[in-house]
Amino acid sequence: MTVIEDRFDGGDRGDRGDARSPLARRLPVALLVLGVALGFAAGSAIVSSESSGGASVSAGGSDQLSRAIVAASAAGTVDDRGFSKLENGVQHSHAFEQAVTPEERALLAHQMDLARQVALRYPTLAEAEAAGAKRAGPFSPGLGTHMIVAGNFRSGATDAPMTDEQIEHPIAWIYDGTKPDSLIAGLFYQSLSKDPAGFAGPNDVWHQHTNICLVAKADGSTDAPLGADRDATKAQCDAVGGRLLTATGPLLHVWVVPGYEDSQGVFAHLNPAITCADGTYDVIPDITEVGTRTSICKDGVE
Repeated sequence: MTVIEDRFDGGDRGDRGDARSPLARRLPVALLVLGVALGFAAGSAIVSSESSGGASVSAGGSDQLSRAIVAASAAGTVDDRGFSKLENGVQHSHAFEQAVTPEERALLAHQMDLARQVALRYPTLAEAEAAGAKRAGPFSPGLGTHMIVAGNFRSGATDAPMTDEQIEHPIAWIYDGTKPDSLIAGLFYQSLSKDPAGFAGPNDVWHQHTNICLVAKADGSTDAPLGADRDATKAQCDAVGGRLLTATGPLLHVWVVPGYEDSQGVFAHLNPAITCADGTYDVIPDITEVGTRTSICKDGVE
């Protein structure tokens, strides 16, 4: 069993490269207008949650925007460029930003600043590669390219709040592409616990993937050649010499890099700023055609 399987039994992957700025890959103007409208509506909304013991929480505009985009897309009124089709497994979310105490907010500010410094340790994919990180899986829109550092698996989150040392040792740096000059977009953490305490406060949204095909490589690393969000079958995984992982443990993306702030939240599973080269989130429909490609984008850009 490889390190990646032994530590948490799984992970998620990504790959593509182009030089466009993050702003050039944002959602279309129609979605921006929708977001502004929802922002005004949600900005003054304060709700009392009986289920949380009467604690007041502020409405989460980004989550409302996400749900509104999906609903509008389903109704045919907004083209989300394939973003709503990217989910796989259990992508935990909540309708509102949960209340954070002053003490939690102070600690979270420190943790976010530290995470940003960690992310910028390797500003480009080439620098991560030079430091020994290995690409795991093809580039995926919304997910990016995950450059895994196998030695960091032992530093995963536990039942206790994450320490500075754990934050300084993510299992992957996430890049917006697969070229040497592809830019850093975020960090990827895994948990050694089924219910990680994670970052300060209740808003770190840990996610889980299902049916990922893992392949052990000759250099000791582990690949996920069919991607993370594709629900591979055993037959498809057997065809590439892999082992099918039915479910991962808790995983967390942290989008703290300036220019790649996630409109769905710093801890969201998917980042709309990371698109295929053609500006869409359209992926190859047949998972068996992915093979050894470095990107699952339909546009064919590797």
